[in-house]
Amino acid sequence: MHKGLKFLFLLVVLLFLFSIEFTVSQNIISVNYNVPRNYSSFEECGLNGESVCTSLEDAGNRAILLSKTSNPINYINIIGNINGSTPVSFGNLYNYCGKLYIRSSDSNANINIDGSSSTQAFLTIQEADQPNSTFPCSTQRLFQFQYLNFTNWDQTIFNININHETDLNSVNPSKNLIINIHLVNIKSSSSILKIYPKNLSENYNLQAIKVAFLSTIASNLKSSSILFSPNSTIDYLPPIYLKGASVIRTLSLLDSTFESTPFIFSDQGGLSSSTSIVSNNSFTSSPFIMAINGGTVVLPILSFTNNSLSTFIYFSNFYNQPLIEVTFSNNLFGNFYYQNGNFMNYEYENSIIVIKDSDFSTFDLLGYSILNENTITNDLIFVGNSSLLLDNSVLRSPMIVPHHIFNSINSSISIINFNLTINDLPIVGANSNIHLFYSVFTNDVYCGCQGCSFYIQSNLVDPAEYSSQCSL
Repeated sequence: MHKGLKFLFLLVVLLFLFSIEFTVSQNIISVNYNVPRNYSSFEECGLNGESVCTSLEDAGNRAILLSKTSNPINYINIIGNINGSTPVSFGNLYNYCGKLYIRSSDSNANINIDGSSSTQAFLTIQEADQPNSTFPCSTQRLFQFQYLNFTNWDQTIFNININHETDLNSVNPSKNLIINIHLVNIKSSSSILKIYPKNLSENYNLQAIKVAFLSTIASNLKSSSILFSPNSTIDYLPPIYLKGASVIRTLSLLDSTFESTPFIFSDQGGLSSSTSIVSNNSFTSSPFIMAINGGTVVLPILSFTNNSLSTFIYFSNFYNQPLIEVTFSNNLFGNFYYQNGNFMNYEYENSIIVIKDSDFSTFDLLGYSILNENTITNDLIFVGNSSLLLDNSVLRSPMIVPHHIFNSINSSISIINFNLTINDLPIVGANSNIHLFYSVFTNDVYCGCQGCSFYIQSNLVDPAEYSSQCSL
């Protein structure tokens, strides 16, 4: 073929492919709650030349139909605010396969979605109990939400309940789900995200289900008073409840009060922060984060300021080494601790960091900046039935002065490069092995831990050297 004809042929092919992509990208379903319904079935609404859909459920069903028959990439444009006078929900979009972009029709202005009248989740991805009743996906599901304001949501906004991927080396497309929440505001609500697998008591591939909050801010949140955590009739549902999945970027949190739940509860989950701010919140005695039964915690960029709480993070049965590099300033720690408080049968402790039934052998806990403006009336670290190695050489700001530095119960802790003279009783607890390396201390270090064995540079200290002083 002549070179000129070859070029012309290639140009025609490229234009054809571009036209296909352009057609795909323009498949938009419109929904407007503020106009009368003018169609009989969801199959007749939303697209160009059709009546606008008057409910998200109709728009979602139309998107499911399109994803099965013609197009795996669809857009839902929401026109005008949804004022809360009527329930608003997509219903169950489990049978949607492909990418679905849900957004305000005006990228310059977020639209408001008021959940005051809603009796179910805004978005549900729920697999049926009978496997043959659902539509298998051959491609990843991706849902992206943009330019939205959620207000007054006591129901869960994003609810996921499917069989999670248990193959740790690969991901079945039907179990591969991504939710991106981009440029969204969440106000005066109590339940943002709930992910709970149908297949329990297994190891989960945390890369299969991922949620990212991108430039998203939550404010004036509260603990739920109507929704309970899974398998509980006592403990209310936290704003973020995560089991067997990952939040790969967290949201900013402002001006909120949590009286009965943590903000984040992660059970075998993955949790990672982005450049987010947590400010002007009250957590009373509940931790900001609870992470249990393994998973990952990576908090490399987080500003934590002007908050009132007892515990920043609570670990239980956790063995993967966390990364915590958080800037703390102007926080009040410890004044809100309630004796015998607990959540999901996990008993609280009056410490900024709580570690139970875990092994942190290389835990650079103090790799964050702790500023002197914090007011601290509780302990820095509680360690129960665990092992902990803590190297203070990575501390990037002056040491804070907590009530006690360590409270160790039935544990083994290795303390490296600490100045333990800042407290009269820097270490309290019972029945623990305390290893001191390259640290500064006086004999007072021995006097608060009952039945404990102390080692200096791996050498056991004879209790006779300090027992008389401690009995005074």
